[in-house]
Order: sequence, then C-alpha cells, then structure tokens
Amino acid sequence: MGTKFGLWGVKVSLRPQKSMKRTGWFIFFLILAASCLDDPDCFQLNNNFLGISFYVMGSGGADTLKATEIVLSGAKVVYADTATSVSLPLNYTTTTTNIIITRADGSKDTLNVTYDAQMQYVSEDCGSRYILGGLAVTEHSFDSIRVVSDVPTKSGGTNIAVYRCPEITTMGFTLQQLYISGTTTQSATTRSTAINSITADFSGEKFYVDQTASTLYLPVNLADVKSSYTFDFADDFGLKDSIRKFVVNYKVHNTERYKRCGTQKFVDSLVIDKTQTTFDTAAIALDSDDDALSAIEDPAVVNVKLLRCPETNLTQIVFRRPNTTTTRAIYIQGITMNYADDILYAGDTTSTVKLPLNPNASSTEFQVKYTTATNATTVTTTIAVSYTVTFDTLFPGCGVQNVYSDLVKTDTSNNVEVLTTNDVKFPAVTNIAVEVD
Repeated sequence: MGTKFGLWGVKVSLRPQKSMKRTGWFIFFLILAASCLDDPDCFQLNNNFLGISFYVMGSGGADTLKATEIVLSGAKVVYADTATSVSLPLNYTTTTTNIIITRADGSKDTLNVTYDAQMQYVSEDCGSRYILGGLAVTEHSFDSIRVVSDVPTKSGGTNIAVYRCPEITTMGFTLQQLYISGTTTQSATTRSTAINSITADFSGEKFYVDQTASTLYLPVNLADVKSSYTFDFADDFGLKDSIRKFVVNYKVHNTERYKRCGTQKFVDSLVIDKTQTTFDTAAIALDSDDDALSAIEDPAVVNVKLLRCPETNLTQIVFRRPNTTTTRAIYIQGITMNYADDILYAGDTTSTVKLPLNPNASSTEFQVKYTTATNATTVTTTIAVSYTVTFDTLFPGCGVQNVYSDLVKTDTSNNVEVLTTNDVKFPAVTNIAVEVD
C-alpha cells in the first residue's frame, strides 16, 4: 500500500496503482506545472531534483562522468555530456526512482533511491506542489556513496556524493616553449604542438596520432619501475630532430588504501632518466606550494614538463611599401646566407621572414631575390648586419647559449633599415625593415 499526502500535508492512503497510471499522473502534473510558467510565483514549485556529484577516493578532487544515457525509472534520457555532477528530476508521484547510468565506455551503474513526497496546496492560481524529503539510497553499484543531504532541491546542489576507487594508470605531460623577451628576461609557456604520434615503448601502442595538443596524458607501465616513450613531432618542437625520447623511473607500491578497493598499485618517486631523455630539457612539475608532483594521481595531473629551448639567433625582417609602415607581400625566389648553403623561403609569398644569424661570427649577410606583383623583374637586396654576441645560461637545461643584441646595418643599401628594436628575442621580433617598390 502506498502513501500519498493530501492538501496541507495530510496523509491519505492509496491503493496500489499500475505504473501506467502513475506515469499518467506524472504527465498530468508536468502539464499543470507548465501552465503556471507565466506566473513567476508558480515557477518550479516542486523540490524534485536529485543532485549527484562524482569524486575519486582520497583525491579531494572532482571526478568526471562521461555518460551517453541516463534512464530514470524506465524513462530514457539521452545524455551525451561530460560533467562532474548531474541534477536529475525525481518522479514526485511515487516515492522511489531507479537510475541507470550508461557511460561512454559501455559500463553501467545503478542507483535506487527512496523518499517521502507530500502534496501541498499553494494557491488557486498555482494549485498544489510536491515537497520531497527523507531521501535514502536502497541499492547502488558504485564503489562508494554518501548521502550529503536528504532533501532534494528545486535545482542544483548535491544530495549524493559518489566515489570511485582510484586508478593509478596515467601520467600527465605539458609541452612548453622557453622564451627570451630580453637579455635578462626569460619565461616559459605551454605550446600547442602538432604531433604525428607518441608511442608507449613498453606496449607499442600509439597515442595522439595526427593530433595537436599542449597537454598529454599517457599510460604508465605498472609491470615495471620505468616507462619509455617515443615522441614523433610534426612541427619544429623537436628542432632539427623531430623524434624525441622520454624515460622516467619510479617506485610501484601494492597497497590497500581503501578497504572497498582492495589491494591496488600506486606510483611515486618519479625521476627523469636524463641519460636517455632527448628533449631539450625535462623536469618534474611543481604544485602551487612548489612541491614536486612526483606521484601519479587520479584524477591525473601534469607530472612532467617537456621544454623546448629558445632559438636565440632568429632575426625578423619585414617588407614594406616605401616611406610607410604598411607591409607588402613579395614573391621570394630564395634567400641565401654568407655562411651556409641553405636556400630559404624559396617559392613563398610573404611580407615577413625569420632568418638565422651566423652563430659563429659577429656579422651576417643575406641575399634576398624576389619579385613583386607590379614588377616581374627579379630584384636582389643585400641585408648586412653586425651585432654583439654574449654567452649566457638562460635556462639550466639549455646550457650556454648565444645572445644577440645591438644589430647595426653594415652596408650602404638605401632600402634597408635596422629598427630601434635591434635586440634578438624569441619569439622573434622585427629587427629589420626592407622597402620594396
């Protein structure tokens, strides 16, 4: 025998009803509620929303639910979303709701809840509302749950906290570019990088195939005390060598931290093997208290920073219309240097180029052969500059690097000008302007 609450919260007995009849009542009250939407005082009278938040045991951080479908007492809800919490409507014409969550990986979890429901008269305009309380969990398939509040809400809030056992399987990486913004100012920032693939050497499995990313999450080898990875970059993150290796050593512990989870593997004491790691520089990341993030966590955190040293000898040249600062694109047949045989930018149409200064001298000469849209005749411009070279360890992992400053024009070209920004930085800034007809 079910229990229903009459006007003013007075309990009345109900005979057992078929589910179709209950569904009919639920739809009736939904229509009734919708009819009151024009009156703000009648909007969302029922506190029938169940808030569920997801966590990982021991982390203190929110977990992410990746669901494709949620079913409430047989009513299917398509839920293609990623969230750390959900708010689900309870059927206030009954005192139980069964919830089935289907995750993106195909696994399912169930949650059965019971609650009290009182119908209360509000007004002639609004009719009645349902007040829910006494929420309790009668059955579930999660690792662990806790009822935070037994009173559902009109929207938002947390009634049930769902906890899952930690899975220590993933190590986080960030790709960073080191910068020099002056002779004494250095910095680093994450760099979105084109990747052909990243191979976990211990399994042969490839990740991030033909993707662009700045933060990476890769599996760690729990059957060993080290993991090795091969990075194949599609852009210049690897400079001359696009293939880079990373090897890390660690300790693996078999521990029962949580009785519900049994004995699990945990990983800590991460140490980068710098004899086998071929990135410019690599370091264990620090948290906000400057403590090393040398333990694998769940949810995963960035444990490792993979950094690219700056190219300190790139000068930037802009092509302009005469007596203006307006840029002009030219068709470049080729740019050559007086210290190497390379031909740069051949076949490109551009208004800006970055050219490498001679790292073994205090001067460089470039020959630029080009045509313009209005002049099909090949023009050759000579750009000759001298500069001051100092040596500094800007970043410990990069060793001693050349720092270039005080560029000066050394030829008599009337159409070439060294600008006031005559120190070489990275990313490159415009040091030289060339006027083109």
